[in-house]
Formats: sequence, C-alpha cells, structure tokens
Amino acid sequence: MTANKKRFSGKKAVVGGLIIGGLGLLAGTIGSNKVKITCLACGKKFVPSEDMEGLKRKKQQEAEAMKSPAFWVFFAIVMLVFIWLFKGCF
Repeated sequence: MTANKKRFSGKKAVVGGLIIGGLGLLAGTIGSNKVKITCLACGKKFVPSEDMEGLKRKKQQEAEAMKSPAFWVFFAIVMLVFIWLFKGCF
C-alpha cells in the first residue's frame, strides 16, 4: 500500500478563476490536504478515515468468532489430527 497526498489542482483554479475571478483561483486548493491510500496489489484507492469503520467491524466479527464454541471444537479437532499425524516425531 502507498499513501498519496493530493496537491494544488490547476484545473480547479482555472475553472474557479473563469467563474468567480481572482478569488476563484483559490478553488485549486480544495481537497489538497486529503490523503488517499492505494493498494499496490489491486489498485483500489480509499480514504483512511472512511475504511477504518470497516476494519473495526471486521475485528469485532473475528473476536466474536473466537468466542464461538464451534471455533474451539474445530480448533480441538485440528490439534488432535495434527498430533495424530506427527505422533512419531515427538
């Protein structure tokens, strides 16, 4: 992942200058402090503050899954199979 900060936009400044005049040139600074994160694997772009809620929900779901009895039964079965497969190695 890589983080990029937006810069001054010449296009916005020109459009703002044509519409409003000299004061419209400041339109080029709109959104210039926003940070966007780009995934190098898939190219998806997102704003960190918007996706933090999704990460929090995912962590809560993982925590709930750990509390589930089904998880611990599955974990115990996997451990027993692992011990049975490698019983001669210990």
